[in-house]
Amino acid sequence: MMRRVVLGLFVWLGLVSAALAEKRVALVLAAEDYSLIRPLSNPANDARAMEDLLEKLDFEVFVETDRDLRRMRRALEDFKADAAGADVALLFFAGHGVALDGVNYLLPTDADGSSPEALAATALPLAEAQEALRAVAPVAIVLLDACRDDPFSGGGTEGRGAGALDDTAPVPAGTPTPGLGRIGRADGFLFAFAAAPNETASDGEEENSPFTAALVRHLGTAGVELRTALTLVQQDVYDRSRGKQLPYIESGLPELVFITGEGVLPERDQLLIAMADLTPDLRAEVETLATERNLPLAPFTQPFCQPIWATRPPKTAPAC
Repeated sequence: MMRRVVLGLFVWLGLVSAALAEKRVALVLAAEDYSLIRPLSNPANDARAMEDLLEKLDFEVFVETDRDLRRMRRALEDFKADAAGADVALLFFAGHGVALDGVNYLLPTDADGSSPEALAATALPLAEAQEALRAVAPVAIVLLDACRDDPFSGGGTEGRGAGALDDTAPVPAGTPTPGLGRIGRADGFLFAFAAAPNETASDGEEENSPFTAALVRHLGTAGVELRTALTLVQQDVYDRSRGKQLPYIESGLPELVFITGEGVLPERDQLLIAMADLTPDLRAEVETLATERNLPLAPFTQPFCQPIWATRPPKTAPAC
C-alpha cells in the first residue's frame, strides 16, 4: 500500500514538473469601446488583470484591446505565427458575444447589429478562434467573459456571461441570441464561461467583472489541477453573488493539466470546493440562509465539512 502511495506521489510530482517546463502562450482579447452597439465598462481592465496573472504563471502573453474585425483576425493570425509549437494555448476574451443561427460569435468594436446579415458579416465566429488555438498547441483553454444581456438595446444592464441556447424553444432563423451556445465535443479544449446556461452574469460594480476577479484569485492556486482551479472560480463567483451566478465549464481535455507548482490549499478554497459537492436540496438551503442573512455562501458550508457528516451516508457528504 505504502509503495503505491509513494509511486503515486512521484507520478504527481512528475506531472507538475513537466507542466512547469511547458511552453505556454496566451492571447488576451478585450472589447468595450463599441461604436454601433452598447459599450461596456470593464473589459480592458479585465484584460490587464489577466495579462498580469498569466505572466506570473509563465505564459507568454499577447494582448489586443478594442480591435475591429479586421485587426482581431490579424491578431489571431499573428498569434498562430508567433506562438506555434506551444504545449498549452489560452484565449481570454472580455466583451460582447452572441449566437446567431447556431453559430457563436465574439463581437469586435465595429460589430453591426442593425440586421442579422450585418452582424454575421462584422463579427468573429468563435470557431475561427478555436482553429487558431488548435494550430498553436494540442491543449487549449478558452475563458469567455462575454456579454449575455442584449448588446443591441439602447439601455439594459451591463451583465456579462455566456449562456447556452434554450434547447427547448426554437429560435427563429436570423435572430441574434445574447450569450453563446453550447460548444459540444471539442477534443483538447476546455471552455469556461462566466455564467451557467441561460443565466445572466454580472459585469461587476468594481474594476473587474466577478468572473475575471475570481480567475485572478484562483486560476494560479498552487498545486491544483486546472479543472479544480476552475471549480474554485465557479464556487467563488457563486459564493460572492449569493447564488445568483455560477460559471459554466465544458471540458474536452483527456488528461490532467497543471499550470502551477505544488502547494497547500487554503481553508477557504477547501470550503469552496466542498460547495461543489452539495446536493441540490442542501444548495437551496444554503442559498436561502445566505439571502436571509445577506452573507456570502461559503461560511454556511463549513458545518457540512465537520464530523457531523459521519452520521450521513458517504455519498451525500461533500469532500472537504
